[in-house]
Amino acid sequence: MVQSSVNVKVKKVDLLRNRSDLVDDLVAVDFPVALYVNGKHVAQFLSLPFQLKELCIGWLLTQSVIDSVDEIESVQVKDGKVRVRCKKSVNVRLSAAKLLVTMSSACGSEGDSHFLLIDRIVRPSVDSEYKVKAAEILAFAKILNERSQVFKLTGGTHSAAIFGNGELVAFAEDVGRHNAVDKAIGAAAISGTDFSRSVLMSTGRQPADMVLKAARVGIPIVASLSAPLRSGIIAADKAGITLACFVRGKRMNVYTHHERIELN
Repeated sequence: MVQSSVNVKVKKVDLLRNRSDLVDDLVAVDFPVALYVNGKHVAQFLSLPFQLKELCIGWLLTQSVIDSVDEIESVQVKDGKVRVRCKKSVNVRLSAAKLLVTMSSACGSEGDSHFLLIDRIVRPSVDSEYKVKAAEILAFAKILNERSQVFKLTGGTHSAAIFGNGELVAFAEDVGRHNAVDKAIGAAAISGTDFSRSVLMSTGRQPADMVLKAARVGIPIVASLSAPLRSGIIAADKAGITLACFVRGKRMNVYTHHERIELN
C-alpha cells in the first residue's frame, strides 16, 4: 500500500550550533496518477496517493468537462489509474480543458496567459447571496490547519476544504495546491453539497486558475491563508466571487465583493 509519507535519512546542518546530525525525517509522497475518460488518457497528476476518485471528479468539474456528477456513469480506481466513464461524449470539452491547462501553466506574461484564461472561461457571475461572518472564516482557517496532518508531519503539502452552510463537508491534502482544491470540490460534489452556499478554504496562493475552479462550480466565497495574485483578483471580481486572503489569526484581506463577509 502506498503511504502519504516516507521515512528518509537527512543530514541536518545547524550553523547556529555549529553541528550536523544524520537523522530520520518524513517527506510527502508524489504519486503518479493517470486519468482516463471514456477510454482516452486525458491527464496526468502527481498526487498524494489518496482521494484519487475525488481528485479526478473535481478536475473534470473545475475544468468544465462536466457540469455535474450526474453526468458520470462509473469511476474505477486501480494502480494509479482512474477510469471515468461519462454518459455522453465530452471530447470537445476535454480539448478545451487541455488548452486551458496549458495556458494556465505557461510561463509567459500575464497578458499572454492568465488574462486570456479569464476572458475565455469565466461564465456569468456566480449568483449567490450567501453571506458569512468574518469570525466564521477565521474559524474555518483554524479547522483547516488542525486537519492538515500530512503537512504537520512533512511540511510538504497543501490543504483545501469546503464548508457548506457553516459546516465542514470536504477536506483534502495534496502535494499540489490545485490538486487539493480539486479533491475537496470532488468530495463535496459526490456528497451533494450546495456549492452556492459554500466557502472554499485553502492554503495556496490565488492566481486566476485557482479562483476559476470555484467559479466553474458556483462557489461564491474563496478564502486562503496565502496571498492573491493580480490575475486572481481580476478573475474573482469578474466572476462575482468574494476573495479573502491572508486569513491568519484575527485578520484577513477581502479583495472583491466584500458584501458577503460581514463584520458582526
